[in-house]
Amino acid sequence: MKSRPSLDDLQLFQATVQQGSLRASAAALRMPIATLSRRLQKLEQSLGCRLLERSAHHFALTEIGQHYFDACGPLLNDLHAVTEQLDAVQHELSGPLKITAPVNFTQQWFGRCFFDFMRRYPNIRLQLLVSNQNENLIEQQLDAAIRVGEPQQGAWIARPISKTHLGLCASQEYLRQAPPLEHPRDLAQHSLIVAQPMSNWELTHQATLENFTVRAQPYFQCSDIGVALDAVAANFGIVLVPNYYYTSPRDSSRELIPVLREWRGQPRPVYLMYRDRQVMSARLRVFIDHVVEWMELNPRD
Repeated sequence: MKSRPSLDDLQLFQATVQQGSLRASAAALRMPIATLSRRLQKLEQSLGCRLLERSAHHFALTEIGQHYFDACGPLLNDLHAVTEQLDAVQHELSGPLKITAPVNFTQQWFGRCFFDFMRRYPNIRLQLLVSNQNENLIEQQLDAAIRVGEPQQGAWIARPISKTHLGLCASQEYLRQAPPLEHPRDLAQHSLIVAQPMSNWELTHQATLENFTVRAQPYFQCSDIGVALDAVAANFGIVLVPNYYYTSPRDSSRELIPVLREWRGQPRPVYLMYRDRQVMSARLRVFIDHVVEWMELNPRD
């Protein structure tokens, strides 16, 4: 059974015929003549026929070699054209880019990063899948993903770009009327709002590293974080939520004040995930650079 001819060797054969000699072809390809001759011989062996008559003073196509060259030439030219088109698509700053990001994270803070990217690269068509589900990056044909928390798809590159943390906040009116609050133990005297799943209030002092667990019963708890924040804005109590809810509010309807700033919940890393560092389109590369730059310019406290 004959082996399949190498596409690289076939391209060497075409180049050699077009140059008219082994010496000229080797010079054009920057390849030793002996290596070129060996590769052409390997091609002939894989095909089971002689394509070239060659010696020190003679070079010519055999009859079957001429037939093979005439048949393969258009195919190779089409392949070169398609490759050039693909290369252009990969290197142009245009075309679609499909990204996924968490819902609340995007709505409250990170959406501005996408909008800034769109202004910066108007020819790139951003397709944003906003979802709290752990989307399958391959099945969804995603170019990149923003993940809050440790990533689970280990085959992808996970580049840390930021951190979020849980913090306490309340309305100014509630704090004006409520008892003094100097330590998390004082929360026992306050009305607490629980936004599930943030029901376990484990707090750490950022300077002393003291840990404190809040065990008070909530006055109100809700499975929707937006409703819980509405309750806080309506002066019903204090809530523990990701810091981007009160450092970068989406609107001014909730004027929330950070409480006990030096006490924070467990930090959660934010990752930018993508498939490969080496094989990526120009539009994905500039998106990665934009996200990293945007994060540096828009840090969270």
